[in-house]
Amino acid sequence: MKESAYWWDIDEKLFPIGERPPPKKSDFVVVGGGYTGLSAGLTLARQGKSVVVIDSGKPGFGASTRNGGICSGQIRLSHSALTKIYGVSFADEAYAEGIEARLDLTKFCNEENIDCQFQMTGRFTGAMSKGDYDLQLKETDRLNNIDGHKAFMVSKHNQGKEIATDLFYGGMVRDEIGGFHPGKFFAGLLKRAEEAGVIVISDLPVLEIKNEKEGKKIVITAKGQISAGKVIIATNAYTGTEYKVGKFLRKRLVPAKSAIIVTENLGVDYVKKLMPKLRMYGDTSNLYSYFRPTPDRKRILLGSRGFDKIEVTNRTVNYLKRKLCLIFPELFNVKIDYCWQGNVGFTRPQLPVIFEHDEIFYAAGYAGSGTVWARWLGKKAAEIAMGTSNRKSIFYASPPQSIPFYDGNPWFLPIYQYYFAFKDWIKINR
Repeated sequence: MKESAYWWDIDEKLFPIGERPPPKKSDFVVVGGGYTGLSAGLTLARQGKSVVVIDSGKPGFGASTRNGGICSGQIRLSHSALTKIYGVSFADEAYAEGIEARLDLTKFCNEENIDCQFQMTGRFTGAMSKGDYDLQLKETDRLNNIDGHKAFMVSKHNQGKEIATDLFYGGMVRDEIGGFHPGKFFAGLLKRAEEAGVIVISDLPVLEIKNEKEGKKIVITAKGQISAGKVIIATNAYTGTEYKVGKFLRKRLVPAKSAIIVTENLGVDYVKKLMPKLRMYGDTSNLYSYFRPTPDRKRILLGSRGFDKIEVTNRTVNYLKRKLCLIFPELFNVKIDYCWQGNVGFTRPQLPVIFEHDEIFYAAGYAGSGTVWARWLGKKAAEIAMGTSNRKSIFYASPPQSIPFYDGNPWFLPIYQYYFAFKDWIKINR
């Protein structure tokens, strides 16, 4: 079994041009070289700005190439929950922007000729209880009142046409959701950014950001400093706790572990037997699971919460394998060829956010749906920073609230995970 992402085994170039010293000055410095940072950099460069994107590690080797490749633009909270907290107008606009962001991603891949195996398959979300099914039914009615949403319910009696399992009590299909190959998408985005003139530097920690005259910033790195017109922080769940830079963000963002397994080669026919529509999939567990065929449709990928701090162990592999076999018991003897984990970023409201603090721009908090939101909000953050945005995102707001007694180390997460795991156990074993 490989303890590395399935998405890394590709022929496309996943690394920047090569090592280079940082320039002395730049119109923009973007900290973080994943989907958010490169999208911001590309947007800026195509408007004639000089741009440096700096990553403390390998650009894209955080969440951008460790995710499951499901392109949902999902809002963590249901439309109903958002309505209760913020009102129906906000809920409608948030879910409408999800549609806009997904369409923009599709358009971007087509126009830029990025061959990332984008497949508009739809997504089936299985209900773990009759009560969950009833809530999905109400949510379907709400979503279909918003342009672009195409949701419908599938009963338990008919769910065999969607998925070969008896686990669920039926579920919801959303036709407007699809999936892609995260590694190939990142490789394409990196290539376009470098072609546009973005300088992408890897393995270079940003130590501190200081104020300079006339609103400019001094970005201090391990290899010198850059005089920057403006700065965008695009580190999200990989902000880290080692340096001063990002301290404001990490007090407001929780990095949760998410882990993924990929089976051995099962063959297209066998995968299609288990997943007749070859969709993206999920469930209504408190500890949410998502699963899908790989883009070549020969393997099955499943992701959920991880339990290991750094490297994956048998504990995580066995946990995910049990989740997979709960859905498909016939996969009990199937080998797991890949397992890896990464960080997912959550704000307290569990909503994506763009904000400005101390004349630094931030985009973060995608809550597990960064395949769509990271690129979209990176682009939006760049437009806002340039002052060229005709319509800012619904998620452009004041900074999210900080979390008391917290500075980036989510010591409290295991408590929540065990609590939600117990609730899921009760739901399954009623």
